[in-house]
Amino acid sequence: MNYRMKNGIGTMFRSLAISSFVSLGSIATLVLAADPLPLVTEYQPLPEGVASFGATSLGDWLYVYSGHTGKTHQYSKEHMLKGFYRVSIQNGGEWEKLEMGPPAQGVSLISDERYVYRTGGMQARNDPGASADLHSLSDAAVFDPATKKWRALPDLPKPRSSHRSAIVGRNLYIVGGWSIQGGEEGDWFPKGLVLNLDDEKSGWKEFAQPVIRRALEVIAFDGKLWMIGGLTEDGDISNEAHVFDPKSQAWKATASIPGMNANGNGIAACVSGNHLYVAGMDGKVYRLSSDQSKWDDVGKLPSARIHHRMVGLDAKRLIVVGGASSAGHLKSTDVVAVQSE
Repeated sequence: MNYRMKNGIGTMFRSLAISSFVSLGSIATLVLAADPLPLVTEYQPLPEGVASFGATSLGDWLYVYSGHTGKTHQYSKEHMLKGFYRVSIQNGGEWEKLEMGPPAQGVSLISDERYVYRTGGMQARNDPGASADLHSLSDAAVFDPATKKWRALPDLPKPRSSHRSAIVGRNLYIVGGWSIQGGEEGDWFPKGLVLNLDDEKSGWKEFAQPVIRRALEVIAFDGKLWMIGGLTEDGDISNEAHVFDPKSQAWKATASIPGMNANGNGIAACVSGNHLYVAGMDGKVYRLSSDQSKWDDVGKLPSARIHHRMVGLDAKRLIVVGGASSAGHLKSTDVVAVQSE
């Protein structure tokens, strides 16, 4: 797609000092010598290397939904992970394949204390080698782990992909993204969406965004909605971060992500041990300081990557899943140690 960096991703990855990272293999992990809680130290790899997928944790389960497989910027019906999987965070074991909806990349998956929510995404409908026929989806659904079934939510007002979502209170927010219908160029969204989970029938409502972005990260932290990084309409990469306060309905700019200029593209974030973490293309893990004025370098991923996902474990460990790297799409699920405060 027209990222202005389509042909430069591999070069940027190679320019990183990846050799300084710890090489851990497809199911390797970084673990502290004394884990705060019992935890499996190795996870089985996913069926395929995958990027731009949905992932979240709920209870003891880590969930992964579809995503892009194969080589970067190659799109077809065969280049999507056709599965919705979960694995026990505590015990590991085999990935359990669950009932899924439409295969998609650029799909968002999040959870509250009871359910898993899926919104949008993009499907490639062309055969391998044919011209790209890409379509964003308006699909939204909620998964109940008790029944292992999906239930439809109100459709998005317009198909959307390359967005991210988060739940603050009882509101499900969608921020960023674009809508593609047929080619490789899309219409960017200047506004986000919000759905009251206690009043689903009222449908999605628009709300203001401070900037227009896609391939960004969105996360709930400190009772607020955080919009981090992403690509701009001009094809540039932003390391900016903005925070939305649902009480005042106002956005404000906050500390930008440090590191290389490309760090905001396909960045991943998670909350763990009451802290907010991000990790992007430079392979470093950054933690937001207690006063929220800066990001501190507190760890490293096994290898640099983009369009991966992270979930939190505790104050000393995170889980990072998949992503696109200089070696191709990754199928590994790694436990990453971070420095204590």
